[in-house]
Amino acid sequence: MKFRISKIFLFLTFATSSKSQNTATNNLGDIKQINSIFDKIEAQGVDTKQKLLYGYFFFDKDNSKLEKLKTDLINQSYKFVEIANRDKGELMLHVEKAEQLTRQTLFDKEQHLRQLASQYKIERYDGFDVGNPVPTKPLVSKESFSSFILTKKRNALFDLGIKLYNLEINDKAEIVFRECIKQNIKTDTAYYKLGNTLIGLNKIDEGIDQLEKATKVNPNYLSAFYNLGATCYDNQKYQKSLLYYQQADKLRPNDDSIIYGIAASQFAIQQYDKSLENCKKALQLNSDNENAKILLKMLKGKTM
Repeated sequence: MKFRISKIFLFLTFATSSKSQNTATNNLGDIKQINSIFDKIEAQGVDTKQKLLYGYFFFDKDNSKLEKLKTDLINQSYKFVEIANRDKGELMLHVEKAEQLTRQTLFDKEQHLRQLASQYKIERYDGFDVGNPVPTKPLVSKESFSSFILTKKRNALFDLGIKLYNLEINDKAEIVFRECIKQNIKTDTAYYKLGNTLIGLNKIDEGIDQLEKATKVNPNYLSAFYNLGATCYDNQKYQKSLLYYQQADKLRPNDDSIIYGIAASQFAIQQYDKSLENCKKALQLNSDNENAKILLKMLKGKTM
């Protein structure tokens, strides 16, 4: 598995101030994307201070220009991978190099490669990917991640799960939260996060089951009841959705988003009068609730 960052930039050529502003914007984008990749692989136990295999990508329709750039890059110790056909007649030059890079030195390298592309009049430098220095092996294997989480104890393990969850690395977050549950670490939250993670992986029924377990451990878990209501609604389990939203309403009365959820569920099971009542209540609580406004229009002609 490699991690890929792709960038497409529009260069303005008719005003110096526009160039300067666009360059600053591009640089900020580069930094954010590099940080995102480093954050994600470090959260999975990769030591980014070691030598990793970085791939770099250039696009143009003119093969001769890419060949000239390829020769230059090979002279700079890059390994040529391929020039491949892509969409709309474009060609992609892919080179790679095993390197020790920090976030800053990778940023500096990207600026150099973009300048080099401009020198050869290449349409664009399109970003990088990063993988294992041994190309046949994944950057993050099941074995390496299992070893990594063994170094994390109690709160540190839970905090790792939260980091993976926030970075939307759902397959790894699932592993960590299951381990937290096994070790009885913050069990209600671990069930809740595991449920949301499984739903993110499209394991809907299993995700619902884990959210329900969170409410059994903590009967006052408002977010769990709310997410159960929303998930059941999204998956056409409307009667269950209504029950969960009603439970959330008991824990937090007069929340317009919860009241709307109740109204939407009631509409789905054709309880139109009750739906209208709650839809109006949601709008009384928050006149800017756009979903309730749409539902109110849908209810016209449905009630007596």
